[in-house]
Amino acid sequence: MRTRTLLLPFLFAVAPVLSLAASNAGQFQASETLLPLAAVVLLTVLVLPLLTFALRGLQRGAVALALGWFVFFAYGHVAAAIGGAGLTGLAGPSVLLPLFVLAFLLAVVAIARAPAPPARLASVLFLVVSVMIGFSAVTLVRFAATQRTPPAGNLLPEESIVARRVERRPDIYYIIFDRYASAQTLADRYGFDNGPTLDFLRSRGFYVADDSRANYLVTAQSLASSLNIAHVDVLANTVGPNSSDWRPVFGLLTDHRVARLLKSLGYRYLHAGPAWNATAENPYADHNYVYEFLPEFTAILLRTTAAYPVLHRMGIGRLDVEKYRRINYQLELFGGLARTEQRPFFLFAHLLVPHGPFVFNADGSFRDPGTATSHTEPENYLAQMQFINQRIQRLVDEILSHYPADDPPVIVLQGDEGPYPARTQPHGFDWSQATDEEMNEKMRILNAIYAPGCEDAFYPSQTPVNTFRMLFNCLFDTGLPLLPDRSYAYLDLQHLYDFQDVTDRINATSH
Repeated sequence: MRTRTLLLPFLFAVAPVLSLAASNAGQFQASETLLPLAAVVLLTVLVLPLLTFALRGLQRGAVALALGWFVFFAYGHVAAAIGGAGLTGLAGPSVLLPLFVLAFLLAVVAIARAPAPPARLASVLFLVVSVMIGFSAVTLVRFAATQRTPPAGNLLPEESIVARRVERRPDIYYIIFDRYASAQTLADRYGFDNGPTLDFLRSRGFYVADDSRANYLVTAQSLASSLNIAHVDVLANTVGPNSSDWRPVFGLLTDHRVARLLKSLGYRYLHAGPAWNATAENPYADHNYVYEFLPEFTAILLRTTAAYPVLHRMGIGRLDVEKYRRINYQLELFGGLARTEQRPFFLFAHLLVPHGPFVFNADGSFRDPGTATSHTEPENYLAQMQFINQRIQRLVDEILSHYPADDPPVIVLQGDEGPYPARTQPHGFDWSQATDEEMNEKMRILNAIYAPGCEDAFYPSQTPVNTFRMLFNCLFDTGLPLLPDRSYAYLDLQHLYDFQDVTDRINATSH
């Protein structure tokens, strides 16, 4: 009995962490749970003796702390449920948080004044938390058992890449603007003319592939393809079409062919990612530019807690504020890399703009949640698009200003996917049911390349899978054959590798 009593607050502390991990199986690395698990266990170790002393007994202290953890982690879920029911006044921290604190204090007072330790309550709580952890454990074990994940190096067919000419090794900037749509999508869907931005890029020597489209529906598959200069539809054979496991493509994002070749040629690999765990950092990079207070998993968990309203006011754990600061930091950073970094270097940068959350007004000021909520998603998207267009122009000029005309860099500006059509946003959408218009909106992207001397290699319908094949052939005489410019869509989130070739559907309405 004493062992169960001692375990009780620890189980209530770790149960919400395991629950979040189970509900997002495959989206996070297991190591990302270590920080929050260590934090709640340490707090339990520190607080349990104090409550045991104050309430005159281990069982009283353990039950009180278990209830405390329950209240702490339940706050965000209750607030979301109340807000979702339209009772926004009650969901605000000025009303709900005091009620939660009061409920916890009343429970502690009741435990302290009870004539005997709450043995029955302790037993009930132990049963409840055991069931909670059991469900999470079953989900995680079942997920691990049903996903077969070969080593990343075995996922794609081998291909020899030999650089026959390396006299010139220009710095290479590969900058991804997540969900940056094509000019045609912006005109058709949003009524927005992106001509001035594209004309600016052309005036600076960029080749703009007007008919470009993503090779894959979502970021992970799209970037795994472009960074490995290969189609990843073969994962249907190596992983299986019925898999919901993101880890195979996450592995290809970490250990990819582009970086391997460039590092073998003496390049330094610089990596700048978002909070999203798949591209946040890269262990193979020579330098990771990291701007985050908390990892994504921890920040999401924190948003469910009673501490979040207080931390929110301080800007801690706010994904919108963190994103605003991170992107400004990265854009300022990239323009000066030629002055601060040893050359030659390869920069891979993944920026979550114009991808939501929508944190930028058109002038670059912070778009607070109230403003974003009061506008439609297309309006928010366009505001963020207008901001990033201004910064792209400034960034391009900043980068080019550091290079002489006889030693220019290579700059690739690409979208990895287009924005989600409204009907396809619900979790679990079946992409076999998407219309041609929806598929066009999702797949048509920005694709602009600055590579003086390589212009003859480019063509209007080129896709990202061939970006580095064309560049490596031009720069290093690798003689790589170009791959078919095909586009693929998975079926749904439970069938990530059940690919459909949708190329002809996109081309059918792209003009």
